[in-house]
Amino acid sequence: MREALGPEIPIFVPATIYKKGNRTVAVQLMEGYVFVGTGLAETAYFHLEYSSPYIRRVLTTQDPHGMRVLSVIPNQSVREMRERLGQQIATDIKEGMHVSITEGVYSFLDGDVLEVDEENAHIRIVLRSLDLIVQIPRIFLTPEEPHES
Repeated sequence: MREALGPEIPIFVPATIYKKGNRTVAVQLMEGYVFVGTGLAETAYFHLEYSSPYIRRVLTTQDPHGMRVLSVIPNQSVREMRERLGQQIATDIKEGMHVSITEGVYSFLDGDVLEVDEENAHIRIVLRSLDLIVQIPRIFLTPEEPHES
């Protein structure tokens, strides 16, 4: 699907999978759905039905003339789904865990959870030339397996 849409079109799968100890945890908001950003011709989205074995059907409605028209949802709805997914994962954030930061200034970095409260976690991030402790909202964290040094 990424090849057909190009790198600039955002894709959101309302699910995540992560490791917690010896087990794999899957959190799904809407199984079987993928939300794709706008910006291409409608035909590019319809082409996904034929070019990808993973896409059965693009959601559409019918206009008054019987033509299929793409169904869209507001960006705010996608943001709310992202937040819900983050909140479900946040309940699993515990002291001592290794986590990946998914949003904010420190996104794409990882660190170790030193302390947690109701909404935030204090994360130790160790880089080659920097060792710091930052407070990050728990919904911006995903549990990870520690990287081998």
